Amino acid sequence: MSRSILQELCEYIQQKPSSVLGNKFFDYRVALQADVSYKGDKFEPRIFVISKFRLFLLSGKSPSSLKIERSYHVLHIKSISVLNNEEVAIIFDETGHRKRYVIKSPQTTASAIVKHILAAFLRYFPDIGAQLRSLVELTPESYYEEFSSMNGDVAPRACHSFRRTYAALCDFYDQPYRDEVSWDVEKIYAVNRVRCLRIEDFSHLLPKDLLPITGVLQYSSYFTGLAADGIRMTSEVIDVIMSVIRKSRSLQHIQLRNCALPRDFITLFASALQQNPSIPLESIDFSKNVLDDKKGFVLLSNVLPRLTTLRQVNLSECGLSEKCSQLFCSGVYSALTAKSNCGTVSSLTHLNLSNNILKDDVSSLVNVVSLCTTLRVLDLTDTGFPLDKIWAALKYGGLQIEKLCLGGCNVGKKPADCVQLVKEFFSMAVNLSHINFANTLLPADLMKAMLLGLASNQQLKPFHLDISGTCEKTCSSVLEASLVGVQCSSLSLRDNNLETEMQAIVHALGNIKTLRRLDLGGANLLALRRSSKQAHAAVISKTILDVVKLFSDDSPLEELILSDARLGPHLSVLLNTLGAATSLRYLDISNNDLGHFGARILSKALELNTSLRTIVIDNNHLGVEGLYDLATAVNMNRTITSIPYPVQDVCECLTRAGCDRSRVLGAMTQIESCLERNRLPANAEMANFRITSGALDLGNPEKWNVVGEALSSAAEEPFPTRLEDMVDDFVEQARRECILNLQDTFARLRSESGDSPKTPGKAELIAVQRLKELWMDDIKRVYSDWRWREVCERSEAFVEKLGTSADGVSNTSVSQNGSPRQFMSPSTPRCTEPGHRPRSIIGDLQTPLGFRDEEPGISLDTPPQPSALVHLQKSRPRLQRRAGAHGQARQAQTNNEETPMSRSTDIEEEAQSNKSGDSGDGDMVVKKHPSERAGFRVAMLPDAAALSQAVLRSAADRAMSPKPESPGHSSALSSPGPSSSPRAAADSDSPPPLPHRMK
Repeated sequence: MSRSILQELCEYIQQKPSSVLGNKFFDYRVALQADVSYKGDKFEPRIFVISKFRLFLLSGKSPSSLKIERSYHVLHIKSISVLNNEEVAIIFDETGHRKRYVIKSPQTTASAIVKHILAAFLRYFPDIGAQLRSLVELTPESYYEEFSSMNGDVAPRACHSFRRTYAALCDFYDQPYRDEVSWDVEKIYAVNRVRCLRIEDFSHLLPKDLLPITGVLQYSSYFTGLAADGIRMTSEVIDVIMSVIRKSRSLQHIQLRNCALPRDFITLFASALQQNPSIPLESIDFSKNVLDDKKGFVLLSNVLPRLTTLRQVNLSECGLSEKCSQLFCSGVYSALTAKSNCGTVSSLTHLNLSNNILKDDVSSLVNVVSLCTTLRVLDLTDTGFPLDKIWAALKYGGLQIEKLCLGGCNVGKKPADCVQLVKEFFSMAVNLSHINFANTLLPADLMKAMLLGLASNQQLKPFHLDISGTCEKTCSSVLEASLVGVQCSSLSLRDNNLETEMQAIVHALGNIKTLRRLDLGGANLLALRRSSKQAHAAVISKTILDVVKLFSDDSPLEELILSDARLGPHLSVLLNTLGAATSLRYLDISNNDLGHFGARILSKALELNTSLRTIVIDNNHLGVEGLYDLATAVNMNRTITSIPYPVQDVCECLTRAGCDRSRVLGAMTQIESCLERNRLPANAEMANFRITSGALDLGNPEKWNVVGEALSSAAEEPFPTRLEDMVDDFVEQARRECILNLQDTFARLRSESGDSPKTPGKAELIAVQRLKELWMDDIKRVYSDWRWREVCERSEAFVEKLGTSADGVSNTSVSQNGSPRQFMSPSTPRCTEPGHRPRSIIGDLQTPLGFRDEEPGISLDTPPQPSALVHLQKSRPRLQRRAGAHGQARQAQTNNEETPMSRSTDIEEEAQSNKSGDSGDGDMVVKKHPSERAGFRVAMLPDAAALSQAVLRSAADRAMSPKPESPGHSSALSSPGPSSSPRAAADSDSPPPLPHRMK
């Protein structure tokens, strides 16, 4: 074939490369006449073409007869050798078969051909320079240095030209090119500076489509991590990942969690690490994969000393046997004791071996803990680890540990021997911030040593302490005595079965001044809850009342968790005080069997509460009406911003027969819209108005007449225009200052004429607008808070000055509106705790915290129950019987007690009360409740709260009640005066006896 014909064919290929090479090869780098030798010295005329990332050898005598004889990807090149000025030898390795070609061209030199091939590498793999020596053998070696100084012939793309690398690897793995993959990486990863390739982002594609995506990490230094969670890995993807580990010089993090990795994965992983000593691996996470491979861990233990950059290892829930765990810890121990070639020692900071078996042979792990002073996180949860073997190691090497998770472990065979070590470690630790002993049964001595050590440690900042499910029967007294000095910010006491001892422990918790979060949920009162004894119900109610005291006005507690406690009606005691809570920000009462009526009490509390920001209420069987009441309450509340969606309650409502779906979904839509409203900055004004109204008790008419109108007008005042002008001036000054700081950047971007742009650019306009919006929102919020705090303080002082706090506010108004705060003079008898709702038929809600035992007719010994009905017609008195003197006296007393009262009697007593009140003797007259008057009949006043006492009071209490005395003595005791009151006349421990129903 003549040279002219070959030249014509080369020109044809240059003009129409896609018609000869294929649609994807629409351009070319070089097309040369060449003589190619396959074997020996025999050369044959061919056309040598480099197009994109492939090398082609074509043969033919005319354009129509051109065909591709050989085609190789640039990654198939294993060796390039310049034999002389005209000849170059190239070795290709495809599917394990090596082939050598000697190419010479009359149109160019051998060195030029080599540079064309290297330019193709640089264009599609711009970061390959660091590993070029390990991929391609170049002769002479000067080409390596020349490659590092070569400049790309095209502009780089986002993420180190991910699009080009991905396209080249799609051809290499024979997979179709997906444009959406390139778009996602260039737009999402680049904009958000994501350097870790998440395989789950592309899990919607075919499994083979993941091959080129994952393969990019072999040659790109942009990505420093590979992550996959819950993606089932095929063997082909595993092979590509191993190739990444063998070749990458930038991989720092690898996370393959719950990916159904093969059992021999550790063997493959260790072998790949052996072939890449330069990998800068920092974290390994293979959790939730079954990796019990002894052979693999033997290899891995030999490789770990080389990984001097390794910081974090997570092998949680990997089903490791004790032998595999021992081998791994031996490798870490070797890394700690052996120096690498560069003189550095491994500095492991995170070690997670949770949910694996570690019971007998743990000497290697103990050695690691004692030597690794850089360890910050140690997680041995649910391993059954014998803790008596680790305390000495922690004392010598673990004083810098920040997070210590020893839940689900075993205290060991001789826990008493390590009590002193436990106390010394917790008293000497300097960085502990998270301590977890959940579900590790601690003896009383060990518990005491831990708490006393923490109490004596003055170096620790407030930390999280989780001792859920740790208490033995004798630990309650230890907790009560030792928790006081522990300066923890978060404490969990779930599932400890404290029962009757819980009240004393709650009292002790009130003395922890740093406690911000408290978890008392789970099985702590379940046994008492299931009991039918009223004494047990009383314990529950008293315990909840003590819990209520923990978030009083001066309490630091901000988060309270009572989830899964199954308190039921007993929780109403807490809900009724919720309206007055001022410190609580987070409340979790999920799975407590509130029901519809509990939801109604909660909704009334939320209508008043101004402190809560988040409340969790799911799995409480709220029902449709409960959700609707909750929506109404959230609509009135201006401060709550988050209510996690009650999925279980909503599903329960929707699956119930005859459910009004539109009502349920409408209630949830209203809740979400109100929460979104509360998150907006514009809501701050109304929220502050609600807080001030609650603080000043504006539900009282006389207080409203004094300051109510002024507060309403203050709430409608617009934002001062002078402040808006000041914000505009400040934004202008900030704009000028920013422009001065950006002068250097502007100087590099000036036009050729040297003039800066006269009009502000789009970026400047956007920045100015954002500055104005941010500062305006912040200053409005701060100004609103400041203004309303001042208004509240001044209005309170003004109301007190006028005397309305002493004379204009009655106890009745407080109990009716349930305001968060009340103003009372010292001489006013205090009948109800401020902010607590009065009791209702749903629950006994009136008892104050401080005077529970002194309130007449009130008992929280049992949960609320339906009150008994007293029929008007069937309650007639029995016929009188003839009896002796004692019987006649008793009958006379009974008749006197059962004499029906008329409306005229009430009017007379009211008149007498008013008359005595006007006499000016200075004694306050307290009007008696009708139930305290002689001759009162229950049937005449069917008050639900009073009727419930017949159920709330046990038979034993009624039997212990004192016998009624003579009418004259009773009237003397009930006469109004400064030293007598209904509270003093009644028994402090039980309600007054109710008249017996007459048949």
